[in-house]
Amino acid sequence: MRGHAFHFLRYGIGFLTVHLLLIVLGLWTWDALLEDRTEASLQAEMRGPHAMLQHRFAETPPAQWPALAQQLDSDFAYPLQLMPLTEAAAILPAKQRKGLINGHVQIELDSMRSLQRVGNSSSALILGPLDQALPEEGWQDSEASGVAIILLILMVAVALPMYVMVYRLWRDVSQLAQTARRMRDGQLDSRAPRAGTALVRPLAKAFNHMAEQLQLLLESQRVLAQAVAHEVRTPLARMRFGLADLEDTGLDDAQRDALSGLRIDVDRLQHLTDAGVEYAALGRCHQLTRQRLQLAALVRGVVEQFAPLTIPVQQDLSSAGLVNVNRHMLELALRNLLGNALRYARRQIRIVSTLNEGWLCLQVEDDGPGIAPGFRAGAGTGAGGGGQASWPRGSG
Repeated sequence: MRGHAFHFLRYGIGFLTVHLLLIVLGLWTWDALLEDRTEASLQAEMRGPHAMLQHRFAETPPAQWPALAQQLDSDFAYPLQLMPLTEAAAILPAKQRKGLINGHVQIELDSMRSLQRVGNSSSALILGPLDQALPEEGWQDSEASGVAIILLILMVAVALPMYVMVYRLWRDVSQLAQTARRMRDGQLDSRAPRAGTALVRPLAKAFNHMAEQLQLLLESQRVLAQAVAHEVRTPLARMRFGLADLEDTGLDDAQRDALSGLRIDVDRLQHLTDAGVEYAALGRCHQLTRQRLQLAALVRGVVEQFAPLTIPVQQDLSSAGLVNVNRHMLELALRNLLGNALRYARRQIRIVSTLNEGWLCLQVEDDGPGIAPGFRAGAGTGAGGGGQASWPRGSG
């Protein structure tokens, strides 16, 4: 997988290049359009003044032209100069010099001056700069509108490439998020489509690889749980028959107490086996089905499964009678919690339910020794059963 420098060069340099090209192209286009309009407008406006000046100089002897130019300079709103034709031609670009020699009015936009040859003489009249003498002709000629148009060009040049890039990234990330939501809902065979951007494509491939590994892992765990549960049921059945045969023999009180303890252990193993079968069935379900039921009745039914109780179980349930839950999964979780509590409690067990913002919290509390501090970090991983074989001090 290429590093971040490659992706920065690929996306960053390309984005900056396109950005710069769009800015240059927009400014060049606007400047070209404005230049043609300004030059044509100034030529049309200056034909009249130059025509009157041509008549005035034609009526005056050439020897008096410098004095006449000085007199007219004081009458005009902008400077007026009489200059040799060769010097005036040097001011203009090469493409405009021929027009000046032919007697046409020429506009020099850099300094905003108008030039025209005086008759067929070797002199030329120069008027300008004309910036302050000319009124604004339209909104596109004002300074404020020019700045606004330049800012608009810059915004479009930045926003258009950025929008395309962000949209492509958003589309690929959105497809990846939709795939993750489908997997969350139980559709473990869902896979992310091929990403259109090279930046997200490695992430989509890694996500699909992770999804395949997760699907295989969950399937193997489901098969293992189902196999173990079914294999344990046969010896449990033989143990039940054996215990039933022992009850028919003559036993003293100590032996009957031991037999009762064995029967309790067999019942707990049976509950564990049923949990394994239900876990395997859960792995085949794409989505849990919920139903509205009485919480008190469900809790009472689970408690009755452990009769006769060696320790009293106190029930402190919330006022909300109906809850929307999956019955089998809630019973499975409650049986596991209550079984651990009965195993490690000393004198009391308490089942508490609270309702907070539409969520039901069901707790099984006991006064057992609890989990040793050194093992509490791994208590929620499910690696141990909470018994003495897993935790040195048991679990409450």
